[in-house]
Amino acid sequence: MKRRHLLAGATTVLASLKTRTGLAQEAAATDAALTRDVYAGDFPPAQYGETHEAIEATIQEVVERIFRDEDGILRSGVNGVTMRPLTNEEVKDRPKGKGAYTEHSSMPDALKAVWLNYENAGQASGSYLVALCLKHEVTRDPKVRELARRTVEAIAMLWNNAAPPAGLGGGGRGWFPKPYGGIRKVAGIEECSADQYADITLGLHAYHRTMADAAEKKQIEDIVVSFSDWWHDHDHSGIYFGKAIWWKRLDWHPMAAACFLYLHALAEAWRPGAKSKESFATWLDLKGTLLQPALDKPSNATMHGIPVLCLEQLQTLRPDLDSVWQPALIHQAALLARSVDETPMNKTFEMNGFSADYLALAHRLLPGKGYDQIARRCMDACKIRGDFYHIRRGLPIHKLPALVAGDDYRDIFFCEGQVHWMAAYWRMRQQRA
Repeated sequence: MKRRHLLAGATTVLASLKTRTGLAQEAAATDAALTRDVYAGDFPPAQYGETHEAIEATIQEVVERIFRDEDGILRSGVNGVTMRPLTNEEVKDRPKGKGAYTEHSSMPDALKAVWLNYENAGQASGSYLVALCLKHEVTRDPKVRELARRTVEAIAMLWNNAAPPAGLGGGGRGWFPKPYGGIRKVAGIEECSADQYADITLGLHAYHRTMADAAEKKQIEDIVVSFSDWWHDHDHSGIYFGKAIWWKRLDWHPMAAACFLYLHALAEAWRPGAKSKESFATWLDLKGTLLQPALDKPSNATMHGIPVLCLEQLQTLRPDLDSVWQPALIHQAALLARSVDETPMNKTFEMNGFSADYLALAHRLLPGKGYDQIARRCMDACKIRGDFYHIRRGLPIHKLPALVAGDDYRDIFFCEGQVHWMAAYWRMRQQRA
């Protein structure tokens, strides 16, 4: 009898072990089916810090060590497994971009699978420049001035490299392509978007206002005026992901309207000319776009956040049109705040860093509406390395949209959210001063 009890006990223990093993295997399988922090190294650190001050210091170091390339421009992303630029060998499911966003893009095939290394290099570099200018206004640290200067030099290098006529591998003065192969290799790349121009212009403008010497101011004015002329000469049309975009026809796109109004207003303020004047008038006629879509249909954070950034500058550049800018600002800020919780994009992509920046500015421009509270909530949601991947961690991989589930996209560690978080931090610091 005693032996039977022992055998029964052993059977129970074995069954329990099998159950626990099965649960562990099931948990491991479930974990493997989720997006997760895939990096096992020491830097960037797993924990960015417990305070906003500590997180900002970590971000500053991460940007310089991980994202700044040898020519000084910021990469927009790296492979989260290695924290190095993505290689074609690492993209096993999309050779030459097959099945990716870039499959039909106007750029060399060798770059189509590794596009996210530099896809948003302009946006990241421009937004970082804004963050550095905000930081320098508070700290007056000469090291910050040097980082900003180096960023401006890289932007100017890309601008110059893209300038030769199209037949020589460039698009003419004012063309600023997405530098998918780095800023020295822009031949054959005919892709760009309005937000890249906007963030670069915002960054250069901030540097012009706060740190630039006379020679740097002249160069920045040359660059921005050439941007304005280029878009005028091309009827505000371009190519993105292999498709023609007629920006003036997008009556649902407030970001484009704000970007081009700001660009042409700035060019006109610095060097009045027929092209900038005519183009500004063209986009002013399309100002209704800034009050679309309807308030009950927020889009993504950048669609409403970039207009907030541009409208701040338009209020200074053209105060005579504040009856246009102020209602647009109120409308876009409200949509931005709602986009944090209500849009599918913000539930799939890691947008807290972006939103924090835009909302911190919205609070300064429209105090008393609670935008500062939402901005802090977004900042507080970014404390660990896993919070800065482009695709949110913890999502079921099988439920991701096919275009972002591939090796070229799923585990990209992203720069933009980090530099926007940094800008949000310094905006809030300035408001407390």
